[in-house]
Amino acid sequence: MRHFRIILFVVAVAWCSSIGANSAPVVLPHATAAHFCRLLVADSEGNLCPISSYIRTHQIAASDSLTPEQQFAEYVFGFGGWKSLRIFPHQQDNSVRWYAAGDDLPLSMDAEHRKYISEVFLRLNQEVAAGRWVTADAYIDRMLQYQTTYGAARPSRLPLTTLLAIVAILLFPFLVALVCKRLS
Repeated sequence: MRHFRIILFVVAVAWCSSIGANSAPVVLPHATAAHFCRLLVADSEGNLCPISSYIRTHQIAASDSLTPEQQFAEYVFGFGGWKSLRIFPHQQDNSVRWYAAGDDLPLSMDAEHRKYISEVFLRLNQEVAAGRWVTADAYIDRMLQYQTTYGAARPSRLPLTTLLAIVAILLFPFLVALVCKRLS
């Protein structure tokens, strides 16, 4: 029985060591980390800024071997920081709220957007872990496009009467000039 415990202990230590070795964070190349840090992030008050500005504001300094962007990306991808980054906009009632992948998403959000928000980081994380930087950059481009497409509140529509009044005001001088020309 004693030998069995020793063997079990050695196997458990070896297994834990292999898990630790496989889960070591991957350092993004500087260009990919800088590309990632172009994404907008919303703070707790709803203010938006690029992640790179957030890094400068919080005075994350470069280390001997890593840029601040690489350090931040290491936190995001190596330690699950992506779960709390509010980088996904959602428009509702002419206002925009920003969500993180780990947030409870509103039921008013359509299923396609809910799926994208909950899965994109998981897939991006897989590409980063595998060192597929071209594919990771493509995911980041799509995330930037998502922010651009859904991050601005759409202007409300003008009532029809207001629109007709604007058209009439713009056409009035032309109509007056036309009538004056015919009368002379």
